[in-house]
Amino acid sequence: MKFVAACFFMWIQIAVVIGKKTLCPSSTACECSESNRRVFVNCLRMANISQLKDVFGKHLNYAPVYIFRLKQCKAKFLPSPVFFNTTIRDFRTDCPFDRMDNNSLSAINSLKILSLYSSDFSRIPKAIGDLANLKQLLINDGRLYALDTELQNMTQLRKIKLIHNHLRLVSNEAFLGNPNLRIVDLSHNKLVYLYPETFNRCRELTRVFLHKNFLKSIDGLFNNPNLIEINLRSNNLKSIDEAFQQEIKLEILDISENALHEVSESALNSNVKRLRILSLAHCQLNFLRAKIFHLLNKLEKIDLSFNKLESLPLEIFRNLHNLVEVDLRENKITYLNDVFIQNYRLEAIFLSGNNLRSINNLFRGLEYLTIVDLKGNKLQAITSEDFSTTPSLQSLRLTKNNINRIDYDAFTNLPELKNLTLDYNRLESLNGSLRDLRSLEILFLHGNKLRKIREFDMRNLRKLKRLNLRSNNISSIHGAFRNQINLEVLTISENSLTTLSRITFPLNFRIKKLNVGANKWICDCRLLWILEESKAVKLAGKLKCISPIYFRDKKLIHLQTRDLANWNNCPSSCDCTCVAKQDKFFVRVDCSNRNLLQVPPVLPDEVGELHLQDNNLTSHLDLDIHSLEQLRYLNLEQNFLNKIDFYLPKNLRILKLAGNNLTRFPSYFPKSISTWTLSGNPWICDCETVQFWKFLTSERSKIVDVNSTKCSYSEGKPELYGKIIHELTEYELCPEKLRLYIFLGVGLSVLTLSAIGSHLVYTRYRYHLKVWFYSQGFHWLKKKEIRDAGKKYDAYLCFSDKDLNFVRQYIIPELEEKDPFYILFVPPRDMQAGRFEMEHRMEEVSNSKRIIIVLSQNFVDEEQCMEIFRVSFAACLEEKLYRIIPIIVGTLPPLSELDSFLKAAIESTKCLKFGQKFFWEMVRFAMPDKTPVKDECETDDDMDMPLLNAW
Repeated sequence: MKFVAACFFMWIQIAVVIGKKTLCPSSTACECSESNRRVFVNCLRMANISQLKDVFGKHLNYAPVYIFRLKQCKAKFLPSPVFFNTTIRDFRTDCPFDRMDNNSLSAINSLKILSLYSSDFSRIPKAIGDLANLKQLLINDGRLYALDTELQNMTQLRKIKLIHNHLRLVSNEAFLGNPNLRIVDLSHNKLVYLYPETFNRCRELTRVFLHKNFLKSIDGLFNNPNLIEINLRSNNLKSIDEAFQQEIKLEILDISENALHEVSESALNSNVKRLRILSLAHCQLNFLRAKIFHLLNKLEKIDLSFNKLESLPLEIFRNLHNLVEVDLRENKITYLNDVFIQNYRLEAIFLSGNNLRSINNLFRGLEYLTIVDLKGNKLQAITSEDFSTTPSLQSLRLTKNNINRIDYDAFTNLPELKNLTLDYNRLESLNGSLRDLRSLEILFLHGNKLRKIREFDMRNLRKLKRLNLRSNNISSIHGAFRNQINLEVLTISENSLTTLSRITFPLNFRIKKLNVGANKWICDCRLLWILEESKAVKLAGKLKCISPIYFRDKKLIHLQTRDLANWNNCPSSCDCTCVAKQDKFFVRVDCSNRNLLQVPPVLPDEVGELHLQDNNLTSHLDLDIHSLEQLRYLNLEQNFLNKIDFYLPKNLRILKLAGNNLTRFPSYFPKSISTWTLSGNPWICDCETVQFWKFLTSERSKIVDVNSTKCSYSEGKPELYGKIIHELTEYELCPEKLRLYIFLGVGLSVLTLSAIGSHLVYTRYRYHLKVWFYSQGFHWLKKKEIRDAGKKYDAYLCFSDKDLNFVRQYIIPELEEKDPFYILFVPPRDMQAGRFEMEHRMEEVSNSKRIIIVLSQNFVDEEQCMEIFRVSFAACLEEKLYRIIPIIVGTLPPLSELDSFLKAAIESTKCLKFGQKFFWEMVRFAMPDKTPVKDECETDDDMDMPLLNAW
């Protein structure tokens, strides 16, 4: 509205200036003009109001005047005959009238708008009340004290504006008979009380402005059903509980700057259910009740700023599905939880000046949110979840928090963000968090602790227009802004920057304003581009040199190109030039063609290129490699070097040795060298050259003149004189060495094949080898089992009674009558009379170190034998020591038909078949050792009869 009014007033002013025809002569105090068939009259500093008769009569011939202005006049009285037979639509004056003739305005009854400024009357004159056709009355910046019945029955009046007066009293019948009145503005007065029925009869009244008064109560004041807007800002209201007693169409309510302290849940009741905009700012509210806004389901904007709220009830905005803006600035809120969980249409949230420490999904699901203001809180980190569901966000203000960390994905889901302020926080790194903000136009990062801005930090910010990095600890911005083609304003002042590389900015330098003061600028060749580019020259006037000392306090604009390129600390026999290399620089020292016999003893510390070609240098060069850490290029061509007996800097990249007397390639050189020249040297080609040949062959891409690097014409093998070295073969260089290699290769192959064969034989016949070696007396191949100690028998012989003759004839004699003479328990020979047979057998099984099973078809068919076997097998599993030695005699049924215990024993152990080769040697290898058992705990882990772990 203010903008429209300003435009309208400006249009009127322009119309006066560009009027097509001057109607008033210059001798009068008025200026008359015509535009668009409308007449405008402006009178300035008129001392005698009576002169207006001539203006309207003689000069205008009583033509209708659209706007009449009377400015800066001193008249205090308006007489009656001034506007005789005159038609005026809009009359505006700042004359300090303190009285008017009752008929002074009667002649212009057609007046629609009357604007009086700085008047001195305390009550509205009768002449104004008689204007039957008046639609707008403005009496502003005057001395009105009371409003009684002066404006009654002005049936056409639609707008009354009496602002900036001294009104203290308004009659309860002041607006009686004003049926078309729509707007009443009594703001900026001294009203303490208004009668409840003051506006009751203005049924068309839509807007009431009472801000900046001293009202203490508004109970029952607003009963007009058509009221749309009420402004009560800055009064002395302490309660609005009884303000709205009838249903009205109210949409805008401003009660800010009143000492309400508390608002009951019945204050904003169903009578104002159409409310769209509500302001309760500056009301000293300590808390809000949970259901205070529940009936305002059409509410779109709510202002609760500048109160004393510490928290909000979780359900306070629950029914406000049309809410688009919430202002909670300058409160004491520390935590909000999911207070906006149902307000999915929210577009703007203002939370600056609170005590929030984290966001904790506060904005979860707010897809239409475009503005978030969190300035001046106590946030410490921005996580990847905080803004993950706010894709429409365009403005995010995080100024003056304690943020020291931003997650890498914190802003990934903000493709439309245009304005981001992170100034005055504690950030030391951007952590790549800005990489996806392709729509960002404004970025504030000043007042942090950033140390470096890297290229990838802002690589994708192509729409960025304004960037502020002032007051950080930034020492490098190399390449940081090369993609910001739309950058117009850049502030990098008050940092620790020393130089600006050209690659830092786009190829088309378009920055309009660049603030670079209070840095530590070093004026050298790295800043040459600023003087050489026309669009960047203006920057030279802002850069003040700190070093070198001879440029201190000078501005770059006052230096010449040669000042920055020449290097002062240079040997007298050489020329030194500063060379920029992006954000770094090096010194090129040119000592070529000076007839030097030795390298200059003192070189600049920053030397990066050293040209020593075309001199008389020999070996034993005095190169102080510790002072040449930056040396990347060394040219020693066309000298008299016969060997490289000096150390080369470890960071050397280019080494030129062509045209010397070198015969042998150095055995050591820095691995960093990527470019060589080696031609024009008398390289000796013989067996010692093989390593050099391998180097030339494998690194030929690094050697510029590899096709010109040849063998000597006077030394080495005559058949190789003058040949290109890398085209030779190793055999040509050293046939003797190749023969030796062949002999060694054959011998090594034989040894390798022998070892592989031995390994295969041992792997396949390991058990048999152990058995054979054991039989030859190598008893250490088998560890002794300590748990065998104390047992009576070496073995229990388990067999079927039907196989007794076989056992007596073959088994017993071999084990009991031959060394090492085993002690066997043989049933029924060793059974004791009078004992229960089965119990006796089981006892002797446990007293035996091994159980020999004579496994035949008879054994399988005999249940007593199988029972003894099962018990023995179970005991071995429980003891985790395999004691069973199965000896197969004859033919057995298929495994699938055997008992499950027997099948498991056969599959998991080395079964011995009677009569096989080395049979008795394998039996003795499986039997316990007869030598005394030592005290240490030993196991038979090396035996090829593994425990049945599967059982």
